[in-house]
Amino acid sequence: MAKKTKKATATRKFPPPDEYHWRAGPYCAPSVKVGAVLYDEYRGDVAVDGMTNAPIPWPGSNYNKGRHVALLPILCGDLVRAVCEEDELTVAHYWGVTQYMVEQWKRALAGAKGANGVYAGLAFKRNAPEFRKKFGYK
Repeated sequence: MAKKTKKATATRKFPPPDEYHWRAGPYCAPSVKVGAVLYDEYRGDVAVDGMTNAPIPWPGSNYNKGRHVALLPILCGDLVRAVCEEDELTVAHYWGVTQYMVEQWKRALAGAKGANGVYAGLAFKRNAPEFRKKFGYK
């Protein structure tokens, strides 16, 4: 069996940028130090354990899921705005997570139990003045 090269792996992990387009970007990561505590809109207060290895490096915290431990981006700041505005593929690509995780984030932000209420919930949130002010909408 042939050994895969790093370049081939990187090409599969991060496809060419022209495949994903921003609707409301660009997005900037918050400047925080490792060990700082941030409020994650999905998990609550979490400590920053490092920066993710994704096209947009983002503060992340360890997320234990069964036997797997991964550095999951903290859902805060511009990432919240991106989850509300962009499609799942684009967010998944630039933040290095799965589409399923982006769908879970959308549900958490919308306060919806099922997929039917997600888009309506996000639309109401985006129009709320306190939400717009908190996450830097213009």
